[in-house]
Amino acid sequence: MKKQGDKAIHSCLTKMSDIMTQTASKSKVAESRGFANLAKSIHKLSSSDFEKPVVSAGELASDSLEKVNYYIDLALNTFESIRAPIMNEEQQTNFFFALSETFETLGNYGGALRNYTTLLSTLKDQKRKGQVQYRIGRIYAERGEWEKAHEFLNGAIQTLQSISSNSDIALTQIELAKIAYRKGDYAKAQSLFQAALETSEIVNDICSRATVSNHLGIIRRIWGEYELAYNHFHEALIEFQSIQDLRGAAESMNNLGVVHLKRRELEQAKNYFEKSHQLCQETGYFALLAFVYLNKAEFYCELGDGPMAANICHRALEYIVRLKNPIGIAKINMLFGRIFWKSEEFRSAAEFYKTSMNLYEEFSIPLGLANCYREYSHMQKESGNAEEASKFNSKADAIYSKLGMEIGDGQTEKMSGNNSNTNINGPQEISVVN
Repeated sequence: MKKQGDKAIHSCLTKMSDIMTQTASKSKVAESRGFANLAKSIHKLSSSDFEKPVVSAGELASDSLEKVNYYIDLALNTFESIRAPIMNEEQQTNFFFALSETFETLGNYGGALRNYTTLLSTLKDQKRKGQVQYRIGRIYAERGEWEKAHEFLNGAIQTLQSISSNSDIALTQIELAKIAYRKGDYAKAQSLFQAALETSEIVNDICSRATVSNHLGIIRRIWGEYELAYNHFHEALIEFQSIQDLRGAAESMNNLGVVHLKRRELEQAKNYFEKSHQLCQETGYFALLAFVYLNKAEFYCELGDGPMAANICHRALEYIVRLKNPIGIAKINMLFGRIFWKSEEFRSAAEFYKTSMNLYEEFSIPLGLANCYREYSHMQKESGNAEEASKFNSKADAIYSKLGMEIGDGQTEKMSGNNSNTNINGPQEISVVN
């Protein structure tokens, strides 16, 4: 029986194989150039279990993942050399979309962007055009390129509205909302999430509705409203499971783990992180797996196990660098700063904290920057540098105030609102989920 874990990559490869097989059957040119044999090779790979999990501990990719990348490159090169005489417009569109989806699944955002961009330049079908614009915008958002992300996401909404494709519109609204809350504009984010929820209700889109619940939970968690956050995440988990969306379920489990971690319910936190980790490996969901690793590193920091936290940070770094995700790189540097601080290696800790600050500032992530300022301030105070500690504590206060947060000694609560005044040990940095 095919493993559920390889479903995403198998699906992309099957699409590629079917398109290439159909093409080869109609063209002697394609057949003579090995197109049919290549299709058979891809089909064989897609229809059999991989020899081992997509990612094994401590490795960036297993042998099976390298095979997938090999066949993608081979398929693309073959396609480029013969597409004009043998492929009609629909076949070319399907081929490029399948390749792009596969690159995206594997976390190869550069390859995905190149192929999506090539595809976009040739598209006439408005629905597919809007979907491609959305996917390009989503990748730019993950890389912290906000202006480009806005350009493509707003273009996607205009395209999709012209054909009333509400499910796709809802996904695009969610992506715009994610950008807003990463930049600290929580009012705008909630407005966009509400709009996405209303759009998804028109077509009873369970996936979009559950995704909105996940992100509303993140905002609640930022404010320390843990019970409300937990309810959102749990509701999302149930809905994702009802439609067998394993990636959505993995995101919800990761978020539930963070809530338990912030509550110091460590056993429950570990349980959810492990479940999310397993689903990420099974589905090849590398973008989320990187952040599950970071949350697990934070868990071991809470336990006071610096070596284990550092080991897991190194694993996360392999994925984060590959994804070129600035939020993740900033977070890793902040965690390494904390690990060295607790080991009383203050000079090394300061270097990591400053790298983290620079990244948060460069990519306009105010909450992450404030959190880093606060930690750095506490570290400097402990190392005996009271002047430096006071300077960065004031910087943190200024950002928290601008974000609408009232600050105590390392604690944060919402300045206005009617739901909760729960104090927390620093606001929760944004999780990265798709």
